[in-house]
Amino acid sequence: MKSFLLSLLAFALSTGFVLAQQAKISGLLLDSTASKPVEFATVALMKEGKLIQGVTADAKGFFLFSKVNNSPYSIQVSFVGYTPKTVSNVTVANGQDVEVGIIKLAQSVQKLAEVTVTEQKALFEEKSDRMVYNAEKDISIKGGDATDVLKKIPSIAVDIEGNVQLRGSSNIKVLINNKPSSIVARSISDALKQIPADIIKQVEVITSPSAKYDAEGTAGIINIITKKNSLQGTNGSISPNFGQWNNWQNATLNHRMKSVSISTNAGYSDWKNKRFIQLLRSFTAGDTVTNQNQTQWVTGNGKNFYGTLNVDWDVDSLNRIGAGLNYYNGINTNGFDINFEESSRGIISQYFRRDMSRTYDWAGATINLDYTRLFKKPKKELTFLMLYSFEGEDSDYWANLLNRDNAIYYREKSYNISNNKEGTLQLDFTNPLDSVSTLEMGTKTIFRQILSDYRIASAVDGSTDFKDMPSLANVFDYAQQVASAYAVYNRTSKKKWGYNLGMRYEHTFIQANFLNGTAPFSNNYGNFIPSVSLSRSLPKEQKIRLNYSQRIQRPQFYYLNPYVNQSDSKNLYGGNPYLKPELTHSVEANYSVSIKQTSLNASFFLRQTNNAIESINTVDEEGVLKQIFQNVAQNSAYGVNLSANTKLTKQWSINGSLNVFYNVLESAELKTRNADWMYRINLNSSIDFGKGYKAQLFGFYNSARVGLQGTYGGFGFYNVVLQKEILKKKGTIGFGYDNPFSETIGWRNDFVGPNFVQTQEVAMYRRGWRLNLKYEFGKMGGNQRQKKRISNDDKKSGEGSN
Repeated sequence: MKSFLLSLLAFALSTGFVLAQQAKISGLLLDSTASKPVEFATVALMKEGKLIQGVTADAKGFFLFSKVNNSPYSIQVSFVGYTPKTVSNVTVANGQDVEVGIIKLAQSVQKLAEVTVTEQKALFEEKSDRMVYNAEKDISIKGGDATDVLKKIPSIAVDIEGNVQLRGSSNIKVLINNKPSSIVARSISDALKQIPADIIKQVEVITSPSAKYDAEGTAGIINIITKKNSLQGTNGSISPNFGQWNNWQNATLNHRMKSVSISTNAGYSDWKNKRFIQLLRSFTAGDTVTNQNQTQWVTGNGKNFYGTLNVDWDVDSLNRIGAGLNYYNGINTNGFDINFEESSRGIISQYFRRDMSRTYDWAGATINLDYTRLFKKPKKELTFLMLYSFEGEDSDYWANLLNRDNAIYYREKSYNISNNKEGTLQLDFTNPLDSVSTLEMGTKTIFRQILSDYRIASAVDGSTDFKDMPSLANVFDYAQQVASAYAVYNRTSKKKWGYNLGMRYEHTFIQANFLNGTAPFSNNYGNFIPSVSLSRSLPKEQKIRLNYSQRIQRPQFYYLNPYVNQSDSKNLYGGNPYLKPELTHSVEANYSVSIKQTSLNASFFLRQTNNAIESINTVDEEGVLKQIFQNVAQNSAYGVNLSANTKLTKQWSINGSLNVFYNVLESAELKTRNADWMYRINLNSSIDFGKGYKAQLFGFYNSARVGLQGTYGGFGFYNVVLQKEILKKKGTIGFGYDNPFSETIGWRNDFVGPNFVQTQEVAMYRRGWRLNLKYEFGKMGGNQRQKKRISNDDKKSGEGSN
């Protein structure tokens, strides 16, 4: 027993001596270029080629090995995007702790010449809550603008004027890089003309936005994402594009040094258009039926500039500050040569020729400042975003009325000076609750102010002695504030149903004043906005998704401005400051499947908008049509969108879509109902011939669409493009032709009112060539973190104007 106790004591003493000899090895990992911590890298402690311990560096790049015995070791470090590094001759002696100090890791850089691409990203991708169009993969859009890009997307229809509809509704919100732009709020079609297609990377179409987004009203959100080279070093591109109807000159430049990155892009375009319009109208005044025949040639041109500057600073591995400036400037002018004739009972009662010019001159900017705070817990994030935008616009026209002898007997001119200011504060917090569920919360406040000052003057004797017309002048001052908060719970599972449950509350404050004595008014209201989404992945690459969302959409400047444009004395149009928001219920079911080289998608949707804003036409006893927006309708749509992508061969791919829906517009107030089936067909085919040669053919057809008082005619469009890579794939040269077999695109619009019938025939000259050039330069390195952007998507935006 005694010998056993002595042996036990000796063992304990020897064990204690060994433990006393154990030590710690620690160190710090830094990026060799940016001198910032390399977080979450894998660090291995090796002895004679065998793994002894393995740890992960923390968010500050620090690593620690504990309970290390006396012995020589080596340390191996590896992390995605960095070259593996080994530190040898790390020796622990006499139980002393060892600090290896700073270990610098070099980012791994791969040359494009050493990379073999085996599979290209698909032109269209279906994701859990959106459809993505990878525009950078589409050669047929080069040399065009954002309008040409949106034409390619299955569920989107773009008319010749640039007006955009999503699943038959123009009530959409267009964002640029997840951010609003004051020019988009004023006119979507004008905004799209200013964005060159060559700088667009992707377009996201979100048809059922969750409560995380502002309460976007009806059809959904279109988010245009521009190209951003987030690679280290200096790089950029130059892209001059020339065409029969549009010239676009674009350039990008990006530079990243240590923890600061700077990116810029700018574009300048000059465009022109030409069209012929014939308008036939019959109206009744008392017992008399009067006929009007108006023909007009329209020739237009414009110059647009678009530029951005973004700066991001990674303060450390957990904090980032970003700032950006988006500036735009444009002037568009249309000249009109109008011949008008009015007759009753075969007798001509009025004739004039109207020589007119109308100009829109605008400039604006958006400034943003962002702060992002990350946490050691993956995907946990806090962001604070600030945005301020402003825009000024002058809308002017002058007109001369001439008799049959071409003598001027009346002159008129008008100007409308307006500006739009908007400020936004937004706070968002994302917190993963576990590996499959996340809670998102946030709050946001938007401040808007619109000021419109308009004047009209005339010279009734045809001289240049103009007199103001005070009864037609006014100053409109409109202020709006929207305060909101949201909470969204999201749970995803590979084998079970995933779901997204959200609730948003928005409160709106409105104050409007007029200078001409019209009584001011105010309006305050609150809305709860729910959203529900269910999704599940099935065997054999199948996915299903069910969505319900309720949205609210407020009218913006284009709809609210009470200025009545009288440039065409027989056809007037203006806004309505008393408009109320639209309320929409939307239901969608989506199914997608991938079979080898083919992917199929089917979306079934139902949308009902109450209090819908529609343009209402009325004709007075003098035969003057006036178009004013009113809340007078209920708009319902039921339909299906089918799309398919396939590769017939390794070099030949085809994608197409069919969008079919039944649209019902009815107004109890006007005792009017109009309904019909509508459809849109898209077809796109690309061939890679090898050795840098590619070709693409694209075409679509939009059927006629219904309005509350009539129908808008259908039309088609097609083009073909050939492209060749040059200068060791750093450059491309392409040639395209639009509508080669038809000089014009024509359609017919028909409208009916209580006392009038009207037909409008339009022929737009669109056949034309385009030449696209591009050269890319610079070197590449590692990627940057993604950052969050403000997205004000609650406003009903204006359509294009002539």
